Amino acid sequence: MAVTVTVDNGPSVQVDWTHGMNAQTALERAYSKINNSQRFTFGLQFFGQFGYLVTMFNETYDTFSNASAPYYYWEFFVNKHSMNRGIDSVLLNDGDRVSFSLELYVPEKHAGTTLAAKHKFRTTSKAG
Repeated sequence: MAVTVTVDNGPSVQVDWTHGMNAQTALERAYSKINNSQRFTFGLQFFGQFGYLVTMFNETYDTFSNASAPYYYWEFFVNKHSMNRGIDSVLLNDGDRVSFSLELYVPEKHAGTTLAAKHKFRTTSKAG
């Protein structure tokens, strides 16, 4: 029983799945399995009601500036479906594929997703 964790331009690794496992646990197990901070690192930030979202992989951070666009954020997918909750609140099943991709933020495309939550948080907190 396993879950696959994949990062664009980064590693793809299978980790053991356990009942009640969330995507954050899968990501942490991938980090432990790779066990090489030269090959794999990540950063998380708490986004209130959305929970924990990834803001960095391998020193590639979400990019945002209130004064300029475009904006790029790490998007979180399970089985190729964009998630609308943080990695700490998405429960996984055996065989699931968790993936992360650095995506250009497009308001129409990302409405209701974690990218929209990140963008709103980043632009309103920078403006205040």
